[in-house]
Amino acid sequence: MGMWTMIALIAIVAILAGVFESHSKNKRRAASSEQLDALNERIDNMESELRNRIETLEAIVTDRSSNLKREFDYLDKAS
Repeated sequence: MGMWTMIALIAIVAILAGVFESHSKNKRRAASSEQLDALNERIDNMESELRNRIETLEAIVTDRSSNLKREFDYLDKAS
């Protein structure tokens, strides 16, 4: 095998290795992006649920004492 053939083979292998590495990085970024989107959606759902719970607690606390007792009794029976 001649010197120029060897140089050409080394160049081709280096180019293929670069293409493979670039492809691998892009694939990892896409997976990370999907995971981030899933986590953001989960956080949004939890935030919404917590807001609903806080609104319920605020309504119970600001209600009259007679209704407050009735709500606590209802919550004890529900759980």
